[in-house]
Amino acid sequence: MNRWLFIYLLCAALPQAVFGNIDLRPLTFPVGTAVGAALLAVLFVLEREQGNSRWMRAFRSPRMACRLLTLLTVGCLIGGCLPAGKSVSTSWPFVALLFALLAHLYLLLLHRLFRFAWKRDLTFLFVHGGLWLALLSGTLGAADTQELHILAPLATPTRMAADAYGRMTPLPHELELQDFAVETHPADGSPVQYSASLLLDKEPVTLRVNHPYSLGWDKDLYLMSFGRQGETADTTYCVLQLVCQPWKYPLLAGLLLLLAGMVGLLARLK
Repeated sequence: MNRWLFIYLLCAALPQAVFGNIDLRPLTFPVGTAVGAALLAVLFVLEREQGNSRWMRAFRSPRMACRLLTLLTVGCLIGGCLPAGKSVSTSWPFVALLFALLAHLYLLLLHRLFRFAWKRDLTFLFVHGGLWLALLSGTLGAADTQELHILAPLATPTRMAADAYGRMTPLPHELELQDFAVETHPADGSPVQYSASLLLDKEPVTLRVNHPYSLGWDKDLYLMSFGRQGETADTTYCVLQLVCQPWKYPLLAGLLLLLAGMVGLLARLK
């Protein structure tokens, strides 16, 4: 299995050397979801037909899980040392390892579900199922997550935003900055909070740092920064961020399942 894992990573390194990191834009919904569903269907058939074969048992083994987690941890450490603008999370080898871990967890869950016993397997399914759902939601959600930056000038309505590639895109809402306030500490005058008063489709809204405004079940509006014309001039614009995360609730559900499974595991150990 070590040899096959090496060949697998080598095959992932070749497109990385030729094309660079993966472009996630073609994998947005529904393409990414359809590809993921097709791969899960193939793995389901493999487990049904080859579940007891030697290579499937080796792939589902705890040793394989340790190898994959170790390699992913090394990848994360390397990513933390790279300069700004460089990303490991969208590289071919890292995505290949993440897919292998998802496949490992999925096959492990199927293997247990085909032989399910409530008392024996419920905690196991919560822990592994929660981890799998969280990783799957984060993987599919990476392509569907969209971040838009909005420059909101003072007393000037705007309906345009810039995406991560610098392209301008129209907004479904009209935004207008009305006022900007800086809260300071009474002792030394240092800033402790920033807030912006906006008109969102003619309705008053107040934004503060780390206190987003929800525009829907999958959209949140954040206050990022502000700008002045001079040291003593009033604020003339603020920068907002609109984040669309359609997979955040499946991700949260996976984390809650994982937490419930860990609580159940600790209760069984007592």
